[in-house]
Amino acid sequence: MARVEDYDFPAELWYDPREHVWVRPEADGTTVTVGVDAMGQEALGEVVYVDLASAGREVRRGEALGSLEAEKMVRPVLAPVSGTVVDVNDAVLATPRLLNSDPYGAGWLFKIRATRWAVERAELLHGDDAVTVWARAELERHA
Repeated sequence: MARVEDYDFPAELWYDPREHVWVRPEADGTTVTVGVDAMGQEALGEVVYVDLASAGREVRRGEALGSLEAEKMVRPVLAPVSGTVVDVNDAVLATPRLLNSDPYGAGWLFKIRATRWAVERAELLHGDDAVTVWARAELERHA
């Protein structure tokens, strides 16, 4: 696990550096679970409302799949990979603060059956060294 200041970044995850979302490949090799990383949820502040697209929706990388409303801002949730939304976390829709209290666990947002994972994962960060360099640069940029 990479730890940068007070932020944890689990090593098994892939990170979208532009959107502060994480991607966890599932055992089936095609489905990924998506959530907001620790730094992203901290920047949002307390999340009060989550709006997400329904299961069955086709999506391309970078396309909006919903929005997060927090005390500091409202921001779109952009798909980190292309594919089909196969599941949406009803618990986070009902209790948005799960995104803040458990961003890598119960606070996940949706699952996508990725159609271009082999290609698109190259645009994501993976591994403690790459994630640490990026997280430190983000902290400096926002200092």
